[in-house]
Formats: sequence, structure tokens, C-alpha cells
Amino acid sequence: MSSAPQPLGEEIVDPAEAAQTADFIEFLKTASAHRYPTGIVKRFNQARAAGCVQAELSVLDSLPEEHRVGLFSEARTYQAWIRFASASSQTDREKDVRGMAIKVSGASGANLTAGETTQDFVLNSHPVLVAGNSADFFALLKAIEAGGLQRALFFLRHPKSALIGLQARQNPTCHLDIPYWSTTPYLFGQGRAVKYIVRPCSPSTSPKPAGLTDTYLHDALRSRLQQSDACFDLMIQFQTDSQTMPIEDATVEWKEAASAYHPVARIRIPRQDIDDPARTRLCEEVGFNPWYCLAEHRPLGSINRARRDIYRAMADFRHQRAAP
Repeated sequence: MSSAPQPLGEEIVDPAEAAQTADFIEFLKTASAHRYPTGIVKRFNQARAAGCVQAELSVLDSLPEEHRVGLFSEARTYQAWIRFASASSQTDREKDVRGMAIKVSGASGANLTAGETTQDFVLNSHPVLVAGNSADFFALLKAIEAGGLQRALFFLRHPKSALIGLQARQNPTCHLDIPYWSTTPYLFGQGRAVKYIVRPCSPSTSPKPAGLTDTYLHDALRSRLQQSDACFDLMIQFQTDSQTMPIEDATVEWKEAASAYHPVARIRIPRQDIDDPARTRLCEEVGFNPWYCLAEHRPLGSINRARRDIYRAMADFRHQRAAP
């Protein structure tokens, strides 16, 4: 007899995860100290920002009752802070995964991180991650850090990861012109899981320069926001099948054809100057963490469970090194 399907929104926790996450943290601290032996320790991933912007997130007033959960329970406008960045490249001329991290202020309710009043969203410019769970992600980062033969062997043994890595890297026209995905799932109230998608809704886009420069993405972001506002739609996608839309494998895309995207909020980025020195400093100091969230939106899956401790530990590590 075949086993019963796994309930929607249910996690499967490996008992070895806690020890593995502790090892992961020590690896990241050692690798970060090696990368930055003196001075400021930058983020291990998404270290190079194209810019940080002030924004507003407005919950739609036309939401059906089943979408009025947590942050989206009432139509209101929140102040937000958004950081656009690149995953690992040293210059904008390199193809890379691009990131959008959103910090929404004034999220009232029980927060999963004591003392926090924000709801954070951490998103990438590709719908899936290059590794499905925290164990594979740890192995991948160790191989990349070692380089050479170890890196090549990892991708030979993980051809799906190699393919995703190739597909995910891009040279967009501007951070404001592309969609972003949470890639990992989150609760949406009791017994329901969603992924988040953010799609641009601005009427204009940026032209791609004839010759890409080291800073063309920063330059495009600055130029666009000097001229006009920008906007994105924040959407949710419900898990409808626990087998084809797994919780514990972030390499599997939840296809829009199988489960529609539902808009729940509009993000407006007003015209502004992104080159203010104080803003640049804050852009490096502010931390984004998917566990800064309301209980109704608890992060799900192996990678998110590892993030809970990793993000906190690495933020503390970076701040300790930054202290005089």
C-alpha cells in the first residue's frame, strides 16, 4: 500500500540538523574571517549592494477573507526599507543571482524574534535555490570556498544544482525590472503554506547599456529613482500538493500553472537619492532575517530552520568585528 500524502504545510525535521547548523556557523565564521582579516566583515552572501531604498508596502483593500492573515489582516500602509544586492559577484559585469530584501516596519502581533517589530522578506531573482536543503547548501558552500577540484566534483555529483546555478545567473537591465521569489516556503496561518513572489509593476524599464560597467546596476537604480517612482506587487502562492510542491526541497519550483499567484500588497518606491553616505552606511549595518516575522508567517523547511540560528549568529559576529 502507498503511504498517505503528507499534510500541507508540514515539515520533516532531521534530528541531525542542530549539530549540522552549529558546524555551518563555525564554517561561515572561519571563512568570513579569512575573507576579511581586518576591518568590516561583509555579509557572506549578497555582500555587494546596488543600493538601499525607502519604500511603502500597502496591503490591498480588496483581499478575500482567506488572504487576510497576519501582516495582511487589514488594509494599511507600512513603511519599509529595501536592499538590492548581488549574490557573489565582484562587479555588475558578471552574471549573478540578484537579491531583494524587504524590511517592513510596525508589524503588530506576536513576532518570532523577541523584541522585533518588523516583518522581513528575503528574495532572489530565480524561483529556486541551487541546493534543496541545509545539508546540501553547507556542502556546496564548503566546495565553493575550497575551489578547484572540490568545487568541480560537487557539481559533477549534483548536476541539478549545476543546471540551476547556470540558469539563475543573469545581467538584468535594473533591479527594478525583474521579479523575485522567496524560494522557500512560509506558513500563512494555520495549516497553510505559501511562497512569496514580488513582480515589478512600473510602467517603464531601464535600457541595458551597450557596454556593461562595474556599477551599471547601481547606476540604473540611481537614475530611475531620480526620475520617477517604482512599484512591485507582492504576491502569495499556496502549496496545493505536498508531493509536487515540497516543503523541504528548495530546488523544486512551485509552478504558477499549478497554483496561481495572488496579489496581497503593493510596494511603492518613491523618487529618492540613493547615494546619501548615511544611507550607504545603514545599508551595510541593517540586518534582514526571515525569522523577523509574525507567527502567522513562520518560515518552513530545512534551509529556513538553519537560517534561524545562522543569521543571528553571523549578525552578532559581524557587529562584534565592527565594534571599536
